[in-house]
Amino acid sequence: MKEKGRKGLLGKAPVFEESFKIAVAREYLTGQLSYGQLATKHNLTSRDTARYFVFWYKTWLEKQELSGEQAEPGKNGYDSELEQQLKQANLRITALEMLIKNAEQELGIDIVKKSGTKRHGK
Repeated sequence: MKEKGRKGLLGKAPVFEESFKIAVAREYLTGQLSYGQLATKHNLTSRDTARYFVFWYKTWLEKQELSGEQAEPGKNGYDSELEQQLKQANLRITALEMLIKNAEQELGIDIVKKSGTKRHGK
């Protein structure tokens, strides 16, 4: 589920999961969809929500990079490069998981194989 909560009786705005915000922002940054198209695709209240996700993601990414550099200043370039590659791979995984969830919801089918599924004999 992409939202942690819905607009309640007190009129609070919904809080979205980080993985969802990252997926929407990365989808925009690929240049294939506009803010408005993303809002429609993901049932967001407005295109400004998608725009905020992109702003939030860029800020979040900068904080991740800064915290990694300050936490271990003695690292060599190779380790730092590997960490960046790992972060990018983790973000790709998150985005792909969100894509699969959305596809499952839109198509109404299970795409990911369940671990308990047995093979049929030939």
